[in-house]
Amino acid sequence: MASPKPITDRILEMLQGSLECEFEAIVARYPEFTWNELFQEVSRLNRIGQVKVTRGVGVFTLKQTAPAK
Repeated sequence: MASPKPITDRILEMLQGSLECEFEAIVARYPEFTWNELFQEVSRLNRIGQVKVTRGVGVFTLKQTAPAK
């Protein structure tokens, strides 16, 4: 049996190929993780520059940043 992908890989995989994604869509897609686990990882990815988080009225939107060259 294959081991499940880490939380980071799953978040980045979901963002790949899309312009942006709402945080709640990630929460709905990966119910095996808590809201808090996903939020902490998204926050970490934002701090290191792999994703950009934009806050709207009651909505957090994520975008994957361009890979560093």
